[in-house]
Amino acid sequence: MNLQTLDRNGSMGIGLMIVFVALILAASISTGVIMKQAEDVSEKGDSVSNGISDSINKRMELTGAWVAGGIDCSAELFQHAGFSGWSVVFDVGDYDRTAMEALGATDNDASSIIVEEGCNIVMYEGENFDGTWEASFGAGNHALSSIEAAGGGNDEISSISVMSFSLVLFLELGPGSPPILVDDISTSTVCGNGDTIGIDYSLIVDSGARLIENTNTLGEDNNIALGEIITDEMTVRVEMAFDQCVPNIGFRMPLDINVNYGAITSYILPISSDEIGYDLMHQPW
Repeated sequence: MNLQTLDRNGSMGIGLMIVFVALILAASISTGVIMKQAEDVSEKGDSVSNGISDSINKRMELTGAWVAGGIDCSAELFQHAGFSGWSVVFDVGDYDRTAMEALGATDNDASSIIVEEGCNIVMYEGENFDGTWEASFGAGNHALSSIEAAGGGNDEISSISVMSFSLVLFLELGPGSPPILVDDISTSTVCGNGDTIGIDYSLIVDSGARLIENTNTLGEDNNIALGEIITDEMTVRVEMAFDQCVPNIGFRMPLDINVNYGAITSYILPISSDEIGYDLMHQPW
């Protein structure tokens, strides 16, 4: 074997060694990248899992519901279909034909009505809350077309009831729920008002919410405000006023407690009485 052959073989050996080392380095780098990607996937999976868990567990539950006092509101009855002619304002109460006429209304001569927020009304064809038809409305401007769509008639109104009340709700975190920002908690209900669908929705911070100790979450003599946190040892008292959906006796009221980025808990509250203090959740229905 000559020196030229040895040099050629040595060069090939070194070349193969370089390739081998390069392959090992590439494999090491690939392994590191794969492991990093696996860690990232695992972390993202944990994050998604935690997010799903929070959205399932993050919820408020209703622990009590009482009938509270009514709020001041009224309804204005008009002679003509376009809210014109004579008009009479009726505060909360029941008005038969005699009571309506005593306030200046004319029997069988009204065609439109405006109901303030917080009230609902029932108008009757009969002079003593009876007759061949009755029509119910929540807050809003109700022209003749709305009255007729609800089953009423033109120039056929002889008695009217104007009603209003609110509910006091008691809310707590659901079992296993993390603390919840009050900004994310709201209540809502849906009802039918004549020919329209009414929806009442409000954040609890807009409803004079306080803890049952009559303080905010910081122990201060103030209503709960934006930015405060509800934790599992707290019971929140919320007054739910109705703008569109003032329930009648016998109505089964749907109620949702909503939590943004969390769960909705739904209830049906049978409205069996409008007596102040009546317990809607612990009654023999």
